[in-house]
Amino acid sequence: MKSQEKFFFDQIENIQKAMEEKEAEFDELLQVESAKFEKLLQEERAEYEKLLQEERAKARQCDVDSGTIENCRLRKEQAQRFIDCHVKDVEDFKAERDELIKAHEKKKAELEKELDAALTALMEKHKPDTFQASNK
Repeated sequence: MKSQEKFFFDQIENIQKAMEEKEAEFDELLQVESAKFEKLLQEERAEYEKLLQEERAKARQCDVDSGTIENCRLRKEQAQRFIDCHVKDVEDFKAERDELIKAHEKKKAELEKELDAALTALMEKHKPDTFQASNK
């Protein structure tokens, strides 16, 4: 009986180690995916800021040059079109970002389900015969 207990506890320990390893792998994968997403988000923000600075510089130049009223009006219209277009781009970016977050969360949930299923299968595989017989 002692050998069965030792076997059982060894199997539990093996299952716990396997579970900890899978959880560590999952955490690493989650960190990698989060880092990728954060980098993409920072790049998009930087690009947005760069374009915004350029348009502000153009608007300031319009005020400095002042040129003809028609030139100034055309530049302001052009700046407004750019801003309107960029507002749409920002909205599209936010929508795509939300979709990416949802996909990331879905992938995370699927990985957790896979981990649970694998651990359950592992536990079933290493269940001692004495317990299987008593369950029948």
